[in-house]
Amino acid sequence: MSTSSLSKAQQSQEPKRHLGFIDIVFLSMGSQAPFLSILTYGVEAFIIAGFLAPIAIILGTLLVLLNGFVVYELSKRFTKAGGYYTYAFYSLTKRLGFETGWLYVLYSTTYGVAYVFGTTYIIYHILGVNPWIIGLGLLSIASLFAIMGIKISTKYAVFTSLLEIGIMTILAIVFLSSTGFHLYNPLSFHVSLGTLAYAILFGSSIPTGYGSITPVSGEAKDAKKTISRAIITVILLGGLLAAFDIYAIGDHLLFYKISANNVDILHLIENKFGLITFIFVLFAAINDGILGSLGFIIATSRTIFAMSYTNLLPKVFSKFESYKGPTNAVVLSVLLYFLTSLLGLYFINNPFLAFGVLGTIALFSSLFVHVAANFSLIKISIKKFRKRLLQIIIGISAVIFSVFELVNSISSASPIEVYIFMSFIIIGFLAAETLSMIEEENEEEE
Repeated sequence: MSTSSLSKAQQSQEPKRHLGFIDIVFLSMGSQAPFLSILTYGVEAFIIAGFLAPIAIILGTLLVLLNGFVVYELSKRFTKAGGYYTYAFYSLTKRLGFETGWLYVLYSTTYGVAYVFGTTYIIYHILGVNPWIIGLGLLSIASLFAIMGIKISTKYAVFTSLLEIGIMTILAIVFLSSTGFHLYNPLSFHVSLGTLAYAILFGSSIPTGYGSITPVSGEAKDAKKTISRAIITVILLGGLLAAFDIYAIGDHLLFYKISANNVDILHLIENKFGLITFIFVLFAAINDGILGSLGFIIATSRTIFAMSYTNLLPKVFSKFESYKGPTNAVVLSVLLYFLTSLLGLYFINNPFLAFGVLGTIALFSSLFVHVAANFSLIKISIKKFRKRLLQIIIGISAVIFSVFELVNSISSASPIEVYIFMSFIIIGFLAAETLSMIEEENEEEE
């Protein structure tokens, strides 16, 4: 076979289905960055709702399940690579498919880089290391794993995610044992409905790693069962584990009468439980920076691959190598992550502030992508209205929740965050229209 023929064969090659349930669950758990989520979203929920925070996180997890059930249903119908892009492309229109894929790339990139900045802030805050060295170093490690291929990446994710879950479980038990297991009743504490709703918003930000699952559908064994089960498993495991840890920390603070507003969780762990415990916890935070970005680099690359495979991006990004992945799409994803990191470090110059800005943009983009998925489910279910009434109700409920959360989030965000998000929507719309006109002209010429 000639070199050119081999190249064409590689470009049109379908992904190998070699990822099992365990691979996908722990790759996604890594994307969730569980310990880092507790230190950021979990602590914020605690500051807002106080000792009622574990309940707020559980309620947030149940709300995430609403969107999760939508994706659960769609993942059983569409098993190709691309996830949310694929759902919109085949269920709605090509233009909405492009816009969804475009916004998913924004979501996954900003979300992955946000976790790099979260870890950067923690290490800078504790050890005083230069943020540029930390941020670019963490991203370099994640990028190396991504380029080496998904098989190596999933092995790393399974091992380190299991270790991290173990650390978080032990840490919660250590906090509870420090009080002699004097457990408090979170329902005995009360806050206003508005305050609780705001805390639930942060609680719902914790179990969102499942957003990185669907783009790898094309590489999953028995994707109809594997992907759908992994989605529910990751949401429940991540949300309930976070609620357990936040409850344990709250139990400790309440027992020892420590104010939650000024507490530094990492220093609290070091002071109360010693250096060894602190080292393990610091490892979990660093691991989250690597795994969080790695999982979303993989998800970004699979979305770019799917958009290229369906001719909405240049064909060069549809090149696929067995057991390694879409190599050119991975390289492009890595470049996008480094560009975003460099811009954040240069213009914001504060890793914690950068985490907040990118995390907010990621939240907006995620909600947009989920609204598209919700409408996809409604569209494919409405043809069999009576048989699929439950799916339609879930889809409509998820649309209402997602739009409500998006509107409320935008109203409380800074102007620059809203401008960046809206700019990407407009650019995506113009790009989709341009591609549509080019396609129509080509059809007329033929």
